[in-house]
Amino acid sequence: MMSYCTPADVRRVINTTLADGDITELISETDAWIEKKLGTQSLSDKLIRRLSALKTAIIIRSRDPQSFAIGEYSETAGTFTVQQVWKQEIDEILKLYTKISFIKSTGYATDEIKNTWDED
Repeated sequence: MMSYCTPADVRRVINTTLADGDITELISETDAWIEKKLGTQSLSDKLIRRLSALKTAIIIRSRDPQSFAIGEYSETAGTFTVQQVWKQEIDEILKLYTKISFIKSTGYATDEIKNTWDED
């Protein structure tokens, strides 16, 4: 399987002492997570590439204490850690790819809700 991102994509997000081979292994884990979560995605999708790079960077940040964020997010900006900011961006990307389906319930908590639902 081809990867959704490359070590170079990850290195645009985080500076690490890990070798490219180690990063590639982590990308494989991340990509397996993406496929489990969202199904197979297009290799050319830029948001999926970003998702893969960010998720991999979070893993690297937790495993390599010498690593630090580079790019648009600073380690010291604001009250949030860089991992929290990355996780927030990951959540936003996931929302774009997650389909929500609503199922009409037959049970009602109150008559007011039932009447409102039945009017539709």
